[in-house]
Parts: sequence; C-alpha cells; structure tokens
Amino acid sequence: MKALLPKCGKFSKVVRDTGRGSLIALLAFAFLETAVMTRPVFAEDAVPSAEAERFKNTEIRVIRPRYFNKSKRFELGAAFNAIMNESFIYTFMATGIATFHLNEEWALEGQLSYGLNVDREDKRILFDEFDIKTQIFRTQYQMELAIQYTPIYGKWQLPSGRLIYFDTYLTAGLGQTGIAWKYDDFCEAPTGTDAEALPANAVKGYPTFMVGGGQRYFINRTTSYRFEIKFHRFLYNEIDAECSPIKAQASGTQFASGAPHDVITILLGISRFF
Repeated sequence: MKALLPKCGKFSKVVRDTGRGSLIALLAFAFLETAVMTRPVFAEDAVPSAEAERFKNTEIRVIRPRYFNKSKRFELGAAFNAIMNESFIYTFMATGIATFHLNEEWALEGQLSYGLNVDREDKRILFDEFDIKTQIFRTQYQMELAIQYTPIYGKWQLPSGRLIYFDTYLTAGLGQTGIAWKYDDFCEAPTGTDAEALPANAVKGYPTFMVGGGQRYFINRTTSYRFEIKFHRFLYNEIDAECSPIKAQASGTQFASGAPHDVITILLGISRFF
C-alpha cells in the first residue's frame, strides 16, 4: 500500500494539472468565440461580390437630414397651364412663376398666365347644324398673388433603389382674370337698317379668388418639376354679357350684379431655385 500511495499522489497531481489545463483551454475557446461573434460585420462580409456589384449605383438616404432646403431661396419657373372645365373651347396658357420661400413651410408666390383659346368641334356642330350660339368665357389671362403652405416633405424609392424627393403644398390667394368677350359667339347678328351693331370685342378683368394644391419633385438641389390643380372663382359684370352695344359701353361705369364663374386649371411646370 505504501508503495502505491506515491503513485496515487502522482496520478492525482496529473489529474489536477490536466483539469486546470482543460479549464484554461475552455476559457480561451470561449474568448475567441466571443471575439468572433462581436467582430464588426462589414458590407463585403455580408454581401457577396455579385450583390455588391448590383447595388453599387444605389443611393440610400433613408436616414439623413433634409436633402433639399428651400428656406430663404427664390424659385423661378415656367409652366404649361390648361383650363379643364370649359365646355366649348380649349384654353391653354403659358405661365411664369416667381416664389420666395420664407422658410421650409411658408412661401409667397406670384403667377402670370396668358391664354390661347381654340374652339371645340361641339361649338361648330351646335351652330352649323342647330343654329345655336353659346355664351363662352374666353380666358385671356390670369394673374394672382398667393400664400403657400407646405405641410409634407417626403421621398419615393424606385425599384432600382433611387430616391425621389418631393413636397406637397396648399395655396390660396387673390388675383384677376381677364375674359375676352367675343360677342358673335353668343349674340345674333343684327338685321335691318335700324338694328344696333354688335358690341366691339373686348378684354375685361374681374377679381378672382383661388385655392389649390400641388407637388414638387426635386431633380437635384436646384431644379424641380411641379404639378398642381387650382380652383378659381371670379365675379363678372352681367352687363358685359349683353349683346347691346349701349349696355356694353356702360359696363365701365355700371355694375349690374356680380355673377360667379368657376374655372379649374391644371399646371405642369419646371422650376429653378436660387
């Protein structure tokens, strides 16, 4: 037994040394595993090279400050404007736009439009086949000064990954609408020697109230496309629609009554910021 005890003691020491070595090895393995798990993951590790090549031109600005700033900037633009609710004519207008942005939400804007009227086929058919004349409001020009409020600023992401920035605005203002009265549109031609001639064609302006809304789509930091729809209401002097030249001449000094007329316009344009 005495002969065996030293051996047992040596065996116990070997076991203790082996256990301590195993514990050290286990701790070292755990440390290495933790280091691997907590190592930063880079794009080249997570995305294969083919995927990286596919998305190399993709612009990602989802989490970033406002990309486009309008505050204290002037906006000058040109647009194509059309009246949508005239029954017997087409009205197209060239429009100039000047805007000063007080901040990102509020702006002051002026617009001036000059129109071209084209008769529809319906008007010709009514006159040629049924001898019917219709009263037509031929819009010659529109000018307005408005205040603009922009409550929404956002972005669209295309399937390609590109982001398109836009804002949505509301607008309201006052102005003037010029109507070109063409009396042979709705007045019968005079007959007889004592008949009064038709009034001379004239353009007359009427105070106008306007409300509407639209969107800007930003191409870059200086240029944007614009789309908007507006509702205009003006009060015209009913004497101006008279076929009597005497009454028509008196319309400059008399106001029979203000009859309302509504116009809906749609605008497409491009603007540059300075």
